[in-house]
Amino acid sequence: MKYKKWVAIVIFFIFGSPCMAQIKKIDEKKFFRDEQPVEMKLSTDIKSLLLEKTALNYVNASIYCRFPDSTVAEGQVRIRPRGHFRKDNCRLTPLTINFKNEGSQVFSKLGTLKMVVGCGVRSMDDQALLKEYLVYKIYNLITDMSFRVRLLYVNYHDTRGKVKPYSQYAFLIEDQDDLAKRSKCKKIEKVRFSHDLIQRDQATLVYLFQYMIGNTDWSIPYYHNIKLIVDKNDTLSKPYPVAYDFDMTGLVNPRYGEPHPDLGLKNLTDRLYRGHKRSVEEIEAAVKIFLEKKEAIYSLIKNCIYLNNGSKKEMTSFLDGFFDEIENKKGLKKIFVDNALAQ
Repeated sequence: MKYKKWVAIVIFFIFGSPCMAQIKKIDEKKFFRDEQPVEMKLSTDIKSLLLEKTALNYVNASIYCRFPDSTVAEGQVRIRPRGHFRKDNCRLTPLTINFKNEGSQVFSKLGTLKMVVGCGVRSMDDQALLKEYLVYKIYNLITDMSFRVRLLYVNYHDTRGKVKPYSQYAFLIEDQDDLAKRSKCKKIEKVRFSHDLIQRDQATLVYLFQYMIGNTDWSIPYYHNIKLIVDKNDTLSKPYPVAYDFDMTGLVNPRYGEPHPDLGLKNLTDRLYRGHKRSVEEIEAAVKIFLEKKEAIYSLIKNCIYLNNGSKKEMTSFLDGFFDEIENKKGLKKIFVDNALAQ
């Protein structure tokens, strides 16, 4: 908490300084390549966001950002609540931010992005948010066909003075069009694909990744926490699945998390493999990628200065169980082949 109060004070003085260099226009590619957090002040009718969580219309907001190189940017945006589960279980829901504004071009290239926020304002909410952020970063290590994210430290200011200012971590998720573009693909929406019509090797990576993080809250045919992209030069080829939304996982294990009752799991930290049939050879090829990235995954968690030691221990302990399983070649067939779902 001392660290958060110190950051809030720093933000106050930074945002009050007129001498910072102004960014003319943000480069969306560079924005998601940078690893350091952006300090943001978000000013809007916070009370309305807290009370009207199902609002579909955008509301106006202003943002002021300070970047790691001390440059700043400010402008007008539009925001609205999104998501389903967290609307009923959290203080503030995740947000959609539309950065396009004719009168404020500095953020325009960012387009419309999803912003993931903490469920509440307690330290444990911040830690869960940071864990989910790291899950995205781990996914980036496994495959380039994954959403990039940018960490924020946000100071919320209620323009009507009804809610006291507060600060917490958040992160922005790369736009699907930008992900598709850098993968030389285009996005697909509303076209149903069964598992056997999905790009096989990439789907296998997704299956193992979801098992590693303890995620059962996804479905490829129903586009549930899955996006699909296809080669832009061969739209008749099989699409690639891209997973997202990782809060309801064993690796994050948020305070509001619970497994789906139909799956027969007692705890969110109980793993269940929900991948489809693959040969042992295909599983071994995918497992090799995870083992090659093992050290980098653990290093990512260890070196995250914003995550406390307890959260680091929880994440590494949960991952230990996965790596113990895949390092035992004799057990691969039982877990990932014999227990796989039929096509």
